[in-house]
Amino acid sequence: MSQPQTEPARSRDKILELLLRAEEPLGVQALSVALGISRNAAHQHVIALEREGLVERASSIRTKGRPSQGYRLSAAGKATFPRQYALLSKQLLAELSRHLGPGELRQAMERIGDTLAQSLSGSLSGNAEDRISLIAGMMRELGYESKAVEGADGPEIEAHNCVFHDLAMADQTICEVDLALLRSLSGKAVEHHRCMARGERSCRFAFKPKS
Repeated sequence: MSQPQTEPARSRDKILELLLRAEEPLGVQALSVALGISRNAAHQHVIALEREGLVERASSIRTKGRPSQGYRLSAAGKATFPRQYALLSKQLLAELSRHLGPGELRQAMERIGDTLAQSLSGSLSGNAEDRISLIAGMMRELGYESKAVEGADGPEIEAHNCVFHDLAMADQTICEVDLALLRSLSGKAVEHHRCMARGERSCRFAFKPKS
């Protein structure tokens, strides 16, 4: 059973909602009036949200007196609101499956992984073991709970969640995105030792020299 929100938490959530719906940046005064709290309290909430990266400064707002600072949601702030990505993605994958054969769908997923790897590869360096740790860190930035672990034949990556989990449960071809991403970033062949879509507790990837 979830705990009821405190008044400060409700005020912070309401500020995020107001900024989401506003067509223009809002100032502290407008937020305090909308929330029915003091200007100082609204200012403290906004500063805390800005510190967390959920709110950012925008253009100044003209008033009868001195211009006041305007605020808007940051990209991270917008991401706190629910989105039906899983449902939409599942529909997209189903539509692709209807128009592409199994081989073509697999190739399409591999191209997505390769393209994603190209956008990330600029920050990779170091020896093979360090590289695997860096790749695990990149995966965390993409939303995976991933870490480098020691496997039977060298470093592996283990992930305890999957950003494509719902899709992979519907069609494991989606796993080719991960495999292509890891192949491109590591420069090695990748073996998918464990997979949550197969009912296992985590996904685990081992890296082997390319034959």
